[in-house]
Amino acid sequence: MENTETVACGVCLKEIPKSVAHSLEGEDYVYHFCGAACYEKWRAAPGQRDIAIAVDGMDVDFETAETLAKTVAARYAEEPMLLAWSDRRRNEVSPDIPECQHQPGWLAYAESHGGNLKVEINRGEYVFVFRAE
Repeated sequence: MENTETVACGVCLKEIPKSVAHSLEGEDYVYHFCGAACYEKWRAAPGQRDIAIAVDGMDVDFETAETLAKTVAARYAEEPMLLAWSDRRRNEVSPDIPECQHQPGWLAYAESHGGNLKVEINRGEYVFVFRAE
């Protein structure tokens, strides 16, 4: 007899087999049975949410990347606050703060000011950190 014990998905509450909930197949199972939106939220929780977006087929400038990041952040909070960003193309960051505790100053600033949502676009070409509560 197969083990049919289930647990509720922590996001959408659909029942998934307990045997795969915390296994390597768990992520695939949640994506397949709970859907892409549930999977995004499930994978991000708890702690800082890290979202990676790849845009192919068009050039992405800073303004487009920022708009995309803000749109994504709005899915997690009504009024997400952009705390810091990095633009590797132009070699610019904000705020422009010296390195702190072996990490870029802009990132240390965001983390120390409650940054809990990081949106990375095109493998780090642009990075935006928000406080999303």
